[in-house]
Amino acid sequence: MRKNANAPSKEESPGLNYHRWIPYFELARATDNFSEANLLGRGSIGKVYKGSLDDELLVAVKVLNLEVEGASRSFDAECRTLGQVRHRNLVKIISTCSNLEFKALVLEFMPNLSLDKWLYSENQRFLTLLQRINIMLDVSLGLDYLHHQHHHVIVHCDLKPSNIL
Repeated sequence: MRKNANAPSKEESPGLNYHRWIPYFELARATDNFSEANLLGRGSIGKVYKGSLDDELLVAVKVLNLEVEGASRSFDAECRTLGQVRHRNLVKIISTCSNLEFKALVLEFMPNLSLDKWLYSENQRFLTLLQRINIMLDVSLGLDYLHHQHHHVIVHCDLKPSNIL
């Protein structure tokens, strides 16, 4: 009984409101110093890299370009938003890394990459009609959660195949 009394409650267990601490140097090591070989994509305010943390967890590291106007505001908004959402069709935030010269979100890595890669790839990737319908349903369920089931309405503002993982 005493052993179980010290066990973490559901509120304290990892995955609910728990974000692990990952220092900059571990992110640099995980992405081979943010190498182009690990680049997954580019956006208007930064780049996303694939990385393997010290415990071998695969992650996507979204590094913001702080020279872009509004990047810090965007980082703060994404941290607040992603830190609050919990839905099976939305990418989970694992951690953040932030100082005066560097801001990054550490996200769950999606091994199948983006829908964009599946729809417009020359590598002969193929989605069946049933897979396409399931993707549409999953996207709509994620949007429904953001718009109607979360306690604050969250609008994505940049929904496109390259942002659907």
